[in-house]
Amino acid sequence: MSDAGRIPSEAERGQAVLSLGILAFRWVSLAWMVVLALTAGELRRPALAWATIAALAAWTGWLTVARPPPAWPVLAADLALAAAVNLVAGLVMPAATVGERPWFAAGYPVAAAVTWGAARGVGGGVAAGLVLGASLVAGQLANGIDLAAEEPAVLLDLAGGTLNFVLAGGAVGLVARLLERSAGQLRQATEETIRARERAARLAERESLARQIHDSVLQALALVHKRGRELAGAGPVPADQVAGLAEMAAGQERALRSLILREPAAAETPAGAASLRAALEALAGAEPSLPVTVGATGALWLPAGHVEELAAAVRQALDNVVEHAGASRVALFAEEDGGGVVLTVRDDGRGFAYDERRLLAEGKIGLAKSVKGRVEQLGGTMRVASRPGAGTEIELRVPIPPTAEDERDS
Repeated sequence: MSDAGRIPSEAERGQAVLSLGILAFRWVSLAWMVVLALTAGELRRPALAWATIAALAAWTGWLTVARPPPAWPVLAADLALAAAVNLVAGLVMPAATVGERPWFAAGYPVAAAVTWGAARGVGGGVAAGLVLGASLVAGQLANGIDLAAEEPAVLLDLAGGTLNFVLAGGAVGLVARLLERSAGQLRQATEETIRARERAARLAERESLARQIHDSVLQALALVHKRGRELAGAGPVPADQVAGLAEMAAGQERALRSLILREPAAAETPAGAASLRAALEALAGAEPSLPVTVGATGALWLPAGHVEELAAAVRQALDNVVEHAGASRVALFAEEDGGGVVLTVRDDGRGFAYDERRLLAEGKIGLAKSVKGRVEQLGGTMRVASRPGAGTEIELRVPIPPTAEDERDS
């Protein structure tokens, strides 16, 4: 994964805050050096003192503006400058005044120790602290302090100064390594989570395709297989029966192509729309009398009113199947075709000779009024293909109305 545009983790933000904190400490220490130069009393070499302050200001300003990576040359230069400040402190302060007035270098050298710790860990911080401790000894010698003749308290104070450098560098090194380790672990966990989500999405899409193929294409192919065997065993095959099987196979071919080529389903429901597939699945799930399978090429978003009318028409068709057809199963299939939606209700029941006038004359208005009437109200048509012993197929074809967005574009 590329780091470009990646949002830093809490651990990485902690590392950035640590770096800014060290930079702020440098400026505060430098300001305190200026205060000491102005108020702490006479300096033995004022020009050297102010030149040192100017050099530190330039170095700190460059670190602030350039924000260089902690490469070895930068770290070495920073440590050398900090050690030189300790030495200069001994040179500019009045001779043998260490312990009697504030140390001219103030806390600025500590910034080098913690910078090494942040960049190179505990070992780097401790090593830098030892170097600064040595420079502290050199500064006191340069100030004219005879360490061999000093009281133990003075030597302990010097050792304490060195220990402070070591502890500061080591402690910051420990914190930096913990933050770095946390950032790495968090980054790895995030990448594993993303990969797991991608795998889950691919599996879900694969399962969705498998369900749709099972519910539509496989069911239709099973029907084609059954009818083909029936026709083969019945002697000469009527041309219209062969044409019906061919049309059914062609429909499943279109369904498969649509499944393969379709775009991923939208995450949100379009405004004012409803899914025809979801409505059909609800009808199938609510039918207790016989198995009803549903196949559809996608969600098939239609105006909510259209979906309600089509669902009511299919409900009536299912009632007719349960009451009259003696079927063992029903297959519902919906797809987009030629600017419209084609919805098919197919059963394997006893079939019948469809005569609309006769049905109406006998007062059987469910198919002609409740189903056909609803479809025609939506601007569509109904076709019934059935004959005794061959099951029934009802095809409802409804145009898809333009959306508000389509009307704005036209």
